[in-house]
This record gives sequence, C-alpha cells and structure tokens, in this order.
Amino acid sequence: MKTHIEQGILLEAQELYKEAIVEYEKAALEEPKNPEPHIRKGTLLEEVGDFQSALQSFDTAIMLNSRDALALNLRGDVLSTLKRYDEAIRDFSIAISIDQEDIDSYYNRGLAYAGIDQTDNAIQDLTAAIQLDPTHGGANNNRGLLFYKSGDFQSALQDFTKATQVRLGFACSFTHRGRVYEKLENTQMAIEDYTQALQISPTDATALFFRGSSYLASNENDKGRIDFELLINTAPHENQFRMMALEKLESLRK
Repeated sequence: MKTHIEQGILLEAQELYKEAIVEYEKAALEEPKNPEPHIRKGTLLEEVGDFQSALQSFDTAIMLNSRDALALNLRGDVLSTLKRYDEAIRDFSIAISIDQEDIDSYYNRGLAYAGIDQTDNAIQDLTAAIQLDPTHGGANNNRGLLFYKSGDFQSALQDFTKATQVRLGFACSFTHRGRVYEKLENTQMAIEDYTQALQISPTDATALFFRGSSYLASNENDKGRIDFELLINTAPHENQFRMMALEKLESLRK
C-alpha cells in the first residue's frame, strides 16, 4: 500500500493537483514532524498560483526544520514572485549559508538583487551559479541582461551566446543577443538572431517587432511590413509591441 506522499506524487504526475494536495495534507497529519509533505504541498500551491497558501506551507516546513535549505529557497522564490525582495534575499542567504553549493539559491538571490537594482550583487550571484554549473542557461541569460543594462555589450554578447548554446529551445536569448548586435551597429547579425528566435517561436512579438524594425533600418521595408502585420494579427491587442507595430505601419503608409 502506497503512503500518502507516494500517492500524492503519483497524482501530481497526472496533474491532479487538488487531489495531490489532499494526499500531502493527510501525510502531514500522519507525520506531524516531517517537513516533506508541507514542502510538496507548497510547491504545488505555488504552481497553481496560490502564493499566500504556499507561503504558509513553507513557513510550516521551516518551523519544523529551520535548516532545510530547500524549503528556504522555495519560500524565497514565492517571496520574490510577490516582489518582497528583501525577505526573499534573507531566505536565499540562509539557504546558501547552509549549503554553499546551492546553485538555485545563488541564482534566485541574483534575480532578487536584480529586482531591487543591486546590479553588482546580482552579477556576483549569477556568476557563482555559473561557476557551479557552467551549463546554467538561465544564469547566463540573466547576467547578460544585467551586462546589457549596464552598457557592457561585449560581456552581454558572450553571455547570450553561451545561453543559446546550453539552453536549447529558448527564443529569448537569441532576441536578447540581437538587441546587443543592434547596439554594436551590426544590423545583419541582429536580423539573423531575430530570425533564429522566430524559428523557435514563430509569433514571438518581441522578435517580430525588432526584426521588422531592423528590416526598416536596412531599407527592406516590405520584409518589415510582413513582420509587423504578422505581429498585429497574432499578438494580444494590449501587447506593447503590437501597438508600436501599428505605429510603424502607419508611418510606412505616409
């Protein structure tokens, strides 16, 4: 006979989240000193967007074991989602003090520092995550964004290139690198990157807008018009790039 935790894991695999949560609650009642069911329940609650209930579950897990780095990292992630960055940083820092090779906590703390514009601290943490895991595409991508923001385009270029190599199937790193090439006044390379992004995600609004704009900068107005029209027809009406594409098309008609 399966335990309630085992049953919950099976239900979770079937995406029967409410039923899985019930099993984890039963497990918590049977094992009141075990933080695992609270961690599993909290993770599912975060997955479905019930962040306050997720926090309560992680709070309980940490009360049962204040040295549980996983629970601290997960609670920090929810706090970051809620933009409670100072509290999140505290949780990630405790998790790192428990496990100095906790890649996820370095990465998540880096994102939290970025959220409060502490760029140097953010870069330092993302660098630590990359040193621990050189194939961490998310850390390369996000560190690239910070380098781009600070005007260090060569470092940004290196990070986005690495991200495209280790994190296959993500269009955004190609789009970000395209933006760097624009800053470096290499319009053709920018267009090539936007095209690669669109091969992965054919209606990506960001890539369509910037490729269309790059086509206009290269006097390839017909190609730019095609990108803007596809963007307008596929993006939600409130999308900012859709609205800017409408303005671009209007200017082309004048």
